[in-house]
Amino acid sequence: MDHNGGHLFFRVAGRGEALVLVHGFTLDHRLWTRQFERFRSDFRVVAYDCRGFGRSSLPTGPYSPTDDLRCVLDHLRIARAHLVGLSMGGRIAVNFALAHAERVTSLCLLGSDVGGYRFSFDWDPPGATLEAMRARWLENAVFDGVRATPALFREVAAMVADYTGFHWCADDPRESDRDAVRLLHRLTARTTVVVGENDLPDFHVVARILADRIPSAGLEVVPGAGHLLPLECVDACGELVARHVAGSVVRGRPAEPGST
Repeated sequence: MDHNGGHLFFRVAGRGEALVLVHGFTLDHRLWTRQFERFRSDFRVVAYDCRGFGRSSLPTGPYSPTDDLRCVLDHLRIARAHLVGLSMGGRIAVNFALAHAERVTSLCLLGSDVGGYRFSFDWDPPGATLEAMRARWLENAVFDGVRATPALFREVAAMVADYTGFHWCADDPRESDRDAVRLLHRLTARTTVVVGENDLPDFHVVARILADRIPSAGLEVVPGAGHLLPLECVDACGELVARHVAGSVVRGRPAEPGST
C-alpha cells in the first residue's frame, strides 16, 4: 500500500479477530513466519514491514511508525486488533495504543523497547561500510539465543542482510516518542509483558517498567530464552500469544518452567 511518499509491505491471511505482528529492529515480517501460519486459521493475521525495513520503502521525510500502522489497519478495514510486538515492534505497539486506545483489543509485548528509555548499549554498530556494520551488528548479544542454532541464525542473518542500514547511516526523521515511558499509566488495553530469562539486562528493566506502570499488565519470564522469542522458542511463544489473546494468561506470574 502507498502512504506518505512511499509504500508499506504487508502479509494478511485468515478471518476473525485481527492479530497484528510487529517486528524488531533490522528484522522484517519474516520474523513471524511460524506464528503467522499458526494463527491464520483462527484470526485475521497481519505481518507488515515497518518503514525502512524489509520490503517497505525508505523514509523520504518526516514519518510516524504509529501513523504507518494506523494506515495499514485502515487499508485493511481493521477497526480493532490484538497487537504483538517484539523489541522495536513492542515500542510501536505501545505508541499506537497511547494514540489510538479505541483500536487496540490487547497488547502482547515481547522483549520490548519503550520510547524514552535510554539503553546501556549502542544500537549503531561501528564499521566503515554497511557490510561491516551488518557483521558487527550480528555479533550483538541480542542474537545469542539463536546463534547456537545455525539454521535460525541464517534466518536472522538473511533479514539483516536485507536491511538497508538507513537508521544507522542517516538522520532518522521519525516522530519523537521519548515521552512514552512517562505515559504508560494511560494505557487501558489488557497487556502481557514477556521477557526471555536470558535476555539482556536492559530488556528486563524495560519489562519491569512496563509491567509496573501499565495498569492492566502482567509479566511473564520465559525460562531459558533470549531476545528473539518468536524464533528461539516457537511453540512456547505461540502458546503464550494464544493464551494472551484468549485472555487466559496468568497475570503477574512467570511462565511455567519447561515452557521453552
